[in-house]
Amino acid sequence: CPLSSGPKYDPDADFHYDYQTLRIGGLAFAGFLVILSVILLTGKYPDFCPKLLEKPLF
Repeated sequence: CPLSSGPKYDPDADFHYDYQTLRIGGLAFAGFLVILSVILLTGKYPDFCPKLLEKPLF
């Protein structure tokens, strides 16, 4: 129950989402993650972790 009877002020009234830029940015980020995942999954074990190569898997 507001005490003021004046018009309501909405500070975000002039703000509009730019969905096209948001979509392009999201797709670029998702593409980057997919490419990075494929590179990491198809690559060999990293050289900075030689203990992984010494231990048997089972």
